[in-house]
Amino acid sequence: MNPVIEVLAASEVDRLEHLWGQLLGHHSRQAPHLAALGAVRTPEESWRLRRGQCLAWLREPLAAVLVARDANQLLGYAVVRVLDAPGSWQWGDRVGVLETLVVDEEVRAAGVGRALVGAARERLAGEGVQVMKISVIAGNDGALGFYRREGAVDFVDTLLMPVAD
Repeated sequence: MNPVIEVLAASEVDRLEHLWGQLLGHHSRQAPHLAALGAVRTPEESWRLRRGQCLAWLREPLAAVLVARDANQLLGYAVVRVLDAPGSWQWGDRVGVLETLVVDEEVRAAGVGRALVGAARERLAGEGVQVMKISVIAGNDGALGFYRREGAVDFVDTLLMPVAD
């Protein structure tokens, strides 16, 4: 599959709701251990919050929503941003962040994710960014394998801990 990759305008962000709902369901199935910290949000509430977050990101100068489509069908999307990188490694002054990558359940493993990651890498490289950070929910071994095949390496393990009993 050779999807067309393009930048989605902020005014069209609601086109992503269906795919976000698929990702929410996927995450809840892949990470049932997180239910001990709190229930999964409803799809409506989750989308409302993510939509607001996405619109806030899109106000940043180098942020973008990249969509993959075939004709008029939306196959997936990636949200990419650029942040300051004042860390311990010499990666330049900025680091890319892949905030979200979603591929429609019906076309997974057909190259859509690879095309979106490639477009994100190309966009970031064009801005002089050397490294892209990617977070994967614990338990989503398929996503870890995918990113590692694309050249990603382990960097940070993030843990959650309840602060009250």
